[in-house]
Amino acid sequence: MKFVYVSCCDNGLFGLHHLVSRGHKPEFVVTIRPELGSKYAVSGYVDFSGACKTLGIKVVSLNDYSFRAEDLPRNSADILIVNGWNRLIPSEVIAKFKHGGVGIHAGHPPIGLGRAPLPWSLIKGLRSFEVYVFRLTERADDGDILAFETMEITLFDSVKTLYEKVMLRGALLFEKVLQMNDSSGLKGSAQNLDFAVHFPKRTPEDGKVLFSETCESLYNFIRAQTRPYPGAFFSFKNEIYRLWSAIPFDSHYQILPHRHPGKVIVNLPTGPVVQTGTTGLWLTEITDSTGKNVTARADLFCEGGVLE
Repeated sequence: MKFVYVSCCDNGLFGLHHLVSRGHKPEFVVTIRPELGSKYAVSGYVDFSGACKTLGIKVVSLNDYSFRAEDLPRNSADILIVNGWNRLIPSEVIAKFKHGGVGIHAGHPPIGLGRAPLPWSLIKGLRSFEVYVFRLTERADDGDILAFETMEITLFDSVKTLYEKVMLRGALLFEKVLQMNDSSGLKGSAQNLDFAVHFPKRTPEDGKVLFSETCESLYNFIRAQTRPYPGAFFSFKNEIYRLWSAIPFDSHYQILPHRHPGKVIVNLPTGPVVQTGTTGLWLTEITDSTGKNVTARADLFCEGGVLE
């Protein structure tokens, strides 16, 4: 099938290379220029111009981070593939294509529709989810499912590793959709929207660490917001620090009779161990407001200090 590819993110660039390597070359790619990527703070933004020039693919760069029907040539393709575009596609654009448009999402459909599915899945302690390609509608992520794969969330994953796992699954699933029989009309399975749950958008301000939570929930919280996201944060002596990684320490070590969440139990060369609502959490990468790594500063996070 002839298709148009829409993306402005690194997962979309990975998917484009995969599809081209399998013999699926789009009619053209729709994207945005670097200045718009910066203006809208697009996470994982990638400039497609260089790659598309190498691959011999025409690029349509939009004047804003929005997609209008007039941006498309007439009778351009059979299907629209959207892979790395944090905006809804208008219905008049979808209607331009014989088979409409398809996008990708991860969750337990119809649970987990909407924003930030990977951070929310980690924060909620999920151990798996479905990566699925669905028909685009004028709403977010609720169209008929055409193809899906179940993916494990291990205890060692961060939002970065999940992102790359989904990147791979997405490329394979879009390839599968393009190989479907054109005469079938690309039939999918409807989601039962009576049980739909939408995850809300997350902002950098949502990353504040509450050390009164359990050690396990804090571990999930921190790995859900590490790079490329803004990171979790806490304050100490009226300064803000970013927390990029942490691991549960030792459930048998120095359980205090009167817990003081956030109190530094001990400071080790790899970083301070902090009391949580349950056991100690080992903070293994901390940066200050300038981005400097201060994890191992014994004079800063000294024993008895309290992080808030």
